[in-house]
Amino acid sequence: MNRREAVRTTAVFVGGLLLTSNGLVLACAREPEQRLAGRVLTADDQALMEAIADTLLPTTAASPGALAAGAEINLLLTDCYEPDEQVRVVNGLKEFRDTCHANYDREFTALTPQQREQLLRAIDATAVRAKGHYFELVRELAERTYFSSEIGMTRARRWMLEPGKWVGCVPLKPGQPAWG
Repeated sequence: MNRREAVRTTAVFVGGLLLTSNGLVLACAREPEQRLAGRVLTADDQALMEAIADTLLPTTAASPGALAAGAEINLLLTDCYEPDEQVRVVNGLKEFRDTCHANYDREFTALTPQQREQLLRAIDATAVRAKGHYFELVRELAERTYFSSEIGMTRARRWMLEPGKWVGCVPLKPGQPAWG
């Protein structure tokens, strides 16, 4: 190896080391900032999402509703959804508030249960017609957080053992397949 090759190899090695270590340092520096920034939704947005979720999944005689489940919608949105979806939900909640004020001149939480349901049905009908509507994500977040909560998993879902009880000796009729 001559001197030029040694200098070039050293320069490439040191340059790669600096670039890699700089990237690692920057990546480590960004992580605490994201944690310090907190969640995607504000406290008001979180309260609105909980009210929407409780209207979509109310308490019934068979199971508690979304509020009783205490599902963390903000956590799911922050940790599991892409940034463009997060922005779509936040902007959608602003649009939701505007729609609520335009129709009822009040906040969603001040509406009667019938008015809440009527408003959500109207917005859902719009969401079905318009592909990529924010309400699709809002409904999905409500359902996912509810059915992944302890109450949703243990008291709202109906589990059925599949394939059922095992019986080792079953008489077969002539021509009956064994798997039927």
